[in-house]
Amino acid sequence: MATLATVIDEIQNDLATISGIRAAPHEPPDQMSAFPFIVCYPVSGEWNSDIPGSKKGLHNIVVELHIARKALPRDVAAALVYCDSIPNMLLKAVSPTGDLFNNSISTFERITYRFGNLGWGDTATVGFRFEILNVKLQSLIT
Repeated sequence: MATLATVIDEIQNDLATISGIRAAPHEPPDQMSAFPFIVCYPVSGEWNSDIPGSKKGLHNIVVELHIARKALPRDVAAALVYCDSIPNMLLKAVSPTGDLFNNSISTFERITYRFGNLGWGDTATVGFRFEILNVKLQSLIT
């Protein structure tokens, strides 16, 4: 059964295939030189008991898209291209023909987002902060 780290790796793998994304590292780097890039990490969640011997997790996972700030009008336009492609890729995974991020999750509830100034390391960036809400993960209690 998948761990939360495995789920995040699978999300990164899928998002790395979006046209134009130059990096989607599995481990968040201190600094980044390849833009645009995507990084995922857990932000909150909960664990509940499930059937005997297993647990159910509902996790909220952040997906950040970073575009280096150089010329704001151009950078905003570049970021807006991903407003549909990132959610489309995420929602495709839970569609009837999707693979549930390589079968690492059961489902998720919805995606929210915020757009604006971000930052990574010492680089000013602009982009999206998507939040995948209630990513359902079932696993054995070990």
